[in-house]
Amino acid sequence: MENNELLEKVKMGLNADDNTDNDNNLLIKVIGIKQYMINSGVSQEQIETELGVATLTIGVNDAWDLTPGALKFSGLFNSFVTQLAIKSLPTVQE
Repeated sequence: MENNELLEKVKMGLNADDNTDNDNNLLIKVIGIKQYMINSGVSQEQIETELGVATLTIGVNDAWDLTPGALKFSGLFNSFVTQLAIKSLPTVQE
């Protein structure tokens, strides 16, 4: 899924899908949160799941009104990232 498609899904989750005024700002946050998730061990495949998009939306919401130096992800975001990272681990074939 391309970043612009993820942006549209996040905007729906934020109830901002009828407004394009903040698209550039939101896209930067979508890309940043997506990269944070990938660096945390979440696969691209898991990001594209319903839970992945919901997690991305929560992360963007957490980062929306930033005061410099004050970003703190919610417990729900961190829990979902952990679940997605575990689901991203390769399965062991016996």
